[in-house]
Amino acid sequence: MKEVMIIIRPKMYYPTKDALDEAGFNSMTIRNVIGRGKNPVHYDSDPDDSPKFRLVAKRMINMYVCDDDVQRLIDVVVKVNETNHAGDGKIFVLPVDTAVRIRTGETGIEAIM
Repeated sequence: MKEVMIIIRPKMYYPTKDALDEAGFNSMTIRNVIGRGKNPVHYDSDPDDSPKFRLVAKRMINMYVCDDDVQRLIDVVVKVNETNHAGDGKIFVLPVDTAVRIRTGETGIEAIM
């Protein structure tokens, strides 16, 4: 079982969510976050040309999936969000040791599926 952490542009949330739903990935947790990658953010409206280390609004989607579904999930997210421009987002895949559904006591993959 894996946790997949997806960070995307806010305006791409609904297209991404729709594509994930269509692919059968329905369970997710969404957060509004701010941050930036390794490159400074440039704003055309700034009076000086110096790079700014400002934080940018993003959306974070957390999902828990079977190991076999990770690549398919990644493919869906990349297909929707890839523009070949800085700021397209990041995907992190983390191992999950176990999960417990509190209501039933189910553990492992049964707890999330």
